[in-house]
Amino acid sequence: MRSFRSLSVPVFLSLAVGLAMLLLPASGSAQTFQQETQTKNGRKSDSDAQLSGRSKPAVHAGPDAGVDPAARRSTKSSVSNHSDKTKQTSSDETSTYEIGRIIFPTYEFAMGKKRLFYGLYLPKGYDKTKTYPLVVALHGLNGSPGQILAYPRLTNYADREGYILVAPMGYNSRGWYGSRGKGGGRASDPANLGELSEQDVMEVLQLTRTNFQIDSNRIYLFGHSMGGGGSMHLAMTYPNLWAAMAVIAPAAYGNRDRLATAKEIPAYVVQGDQDRLVSVRQTRLWVDKMKELGMKHEYIEVKNGGHVFLAWRHFDGIFAFFNAHPKTDRPGTP
Repeated sequence: MRSFRSLSVPVFLSLAVGLAMLLLPASGSAQTFQQETQTKNGRKSDSDAQLSGRSKPAVHAGPDAGVDPAARRSTKSSVSNHSDKTKQTSSDETSTYEIGRIIFPTYEFAMGKKRLFYGLYLPKGYDKTKTYPLVVALHGLNGSPGQILAYPRLTNYADREGYILVAPMGYNSRGWYGSRGKGGGRASDPANLGELSEQDVMEVLQLTRTNFQIDSNRIYLFGHSMGGGGSMHLAMTYPNLWAAMAVIAPAAYGNRDRLATAKEIPAYVVQGDQDRLVSVRQTRLWVDKMKELGMKHEYIEVKNGGHVFLAWRHFDGIFAFFNAHPKTDRPGTP
């Protein structure tokens, strides 16, 4: 029998997320016993953790590929009573969208020459004549759009605050949204996997803005782990698009000096100090850079916090942060 010590980091991460989903109560609320501390002064370290290694190729048979069965049950139970439909006609060949239910439209991704799916959630009470803020949610390594949209209480906050949620695949489950460069990670991956992953996000964003009335001053990034690193990369690459970002245990690597291009984007950062997959020391270095740049940010370091449950306990703070930071509150942004 294979021991846990022999598992590579990506495999362990995938198993950890799956196990966490299985442990969730039926109501969809995560029970954790972590204590939070609001940290004002980060400590520097020269060592950065890396999420690397080999894992089994993900199979994408449909929108739930990569989603633990418990997550699927939680998602279905949380939306089964809210299946109103809107007559909104879309440009991605879907004639109707359901309100208050996570759905998985597809579109033709020309750059990759294939059809891709993404996750979409329209809040209860959605009115196609009104303008809505948008959260672009980026899943972690070996995850999927269905997995991140099934995070407990995420859709509840979207309903309460009136947000549309969209979750791109990022081409496949390990594309890193371009944050690790344009290349691929395996021999079986496209040579330009990172580029394809980034472009998938941008095309899904454009598709969503075409199909719905999105407030251009209230488009937000939210990402966990690989998705957190991807959110930071996209913020630095397309700084004029985003109003703010929320990153949870961000697996962000590379040159921190690039953050200067995103210094006008407020950031909400959550990190567990006992995270074995994304080093707290690494996240502190990014936060130190935010301080150096005078970047508006909020850093929450969770005492005894690990990697998986962090996001689910902080949606109240995340949505409050988003509500407080439309893009128009910053000088010099279009």
